[in-house]
Amino acid sequence: MRKIGCGTSILALLCLCLFSGCATSTRKVNLERVSEYEGGHLYRAGKIYVAQMKGDFHEMGRQYGGLMKGQIDRFYDEAVEGYFENNKQLPREEIEADFYKSFSIYPARFQQLLKGMEQTSGMSLKQLIMIDSAVYLPLLVDISGMCSFAAAWGPYTSGGPLVCARSFDYFPEFQKYNDTLTVVVFNPDDGSRSVAGIVNAGQIGTMSVFNDAKLAMGVHDGTPSGGQGQLVGAVPTMIGNVSVFLDSSGFEMVRAYMMSTLPRLAVIANVADPDFARTFEKTNSGCKERGGQEQGLLVATNHFIDPTWDLKTAEGRSTHESADVQDSTGRYNGILALGQKYKGKIDADVMKKIFDVPISEGGPTRPTTMYQFVAVPAELQLWVKACNYQDWVPIALGELFN
Repeated sequence: MRKIGCGTSILALLCLCLFSGCATSTRKVNLERVSEYEGGHLYRAGKIYVAQMKGDFHEMGRQYGGLMKGQIDRFYDEAVEGYFENNKQLPREEIEADFYKSFSIYPARFQQLLKGMEQTSGMSLKQLIMIDSAVYLPLLVDISGMCSFAAAWGPYTSGGPLVCARSFDYFPEFQKYNDTLTVVVFNPDDGSRSVAGIVNAGQIGTMSVFNDAKLAMGVHDGTPSGGQGQLVGAVPTMIGNVSVFLDSSGFEMVRAYMMSTLPRLAVIANVADPDFARTFEKTNSGCKERGGQEQGLLVATNHFIDPTWDLKTAEGRSTHESADVQDSTGRYNGILALGQKYKGKIDADVMKKIFDVPISEGGPTRPTTMYQFVAVPAELQLWVKACNYQDWVPIALGELFN
């Protein structure tokens, strides 16, 4: 680890018909209707919240805040107030000022979202900014990069649709917040794409994002290879992830964004469309794109794979000599082996099986894994698992992208 500074519910059976161009079969999933607010809808898939908003960004913010007022309040108490209570040595005023400064460079549509939420959530703008930034709080003390991603297509699915998955591993306290885990869905009326992200209640930025152009992305910490240098003034990564998916109608548009922007901290962005997946390894000075280990299989954890990187520590040693990279390499090799084991048989159910394998048996699941997803972009189908809280539940994004 490395310090970097300072009532009764109505069951609604939704018949989920896939969009044209997708598979001809239909899928059905039960979503429990929870509430409605100004045209927005709140559901639950098992114990996972699903918040569906539509309209302009200010209207969607009002819907989000009104639908999830209680859950937002709970997450703030746990992840913000609770964090500072347990870390009293942190300079809270300075941190809040830094996060507000980051908010000042959010794209305007995201500022409108939060200002709409301020009107209906019972939270001040400052509190909402802290909620959106809560994932960054533990990073003021340590870096924790332990995520995993895999995508299979072609010979690995025997011609079936591409399926991808990610494991979001973080600090242990974040698993305690799974009672506020939410798939938030924005349907803008300004011509932007419909976008979904996996967040805690009240958040906008995410490391797991999907859109109605049949794109999916999971972003990982890349500092074990890319170093801890920070690019001051860059738009926060999690906001950038949503921004690019609001604007991208295909993989080439995502590629253009990845190759022309730099992150605050090194990241590994894994992007899948219906046909293939690619990884973008990014530092705050460059970006390299790579494909899979062989045709039809891509695996990524937290270290850079592209052989042209020549990254050194301050002492002049290769970053690949670090314990963090060795840990990442072990997960990487384990998932590769599982991919080979199931070659020709991988579908969504098999991918869930792969990601259920614990790290002690060569899989990606850790005791600290917060959530996982499996997605089939071509079918706009998503499954989410909140570890130690909710097993896999299906969420048909095609029906929610309205």
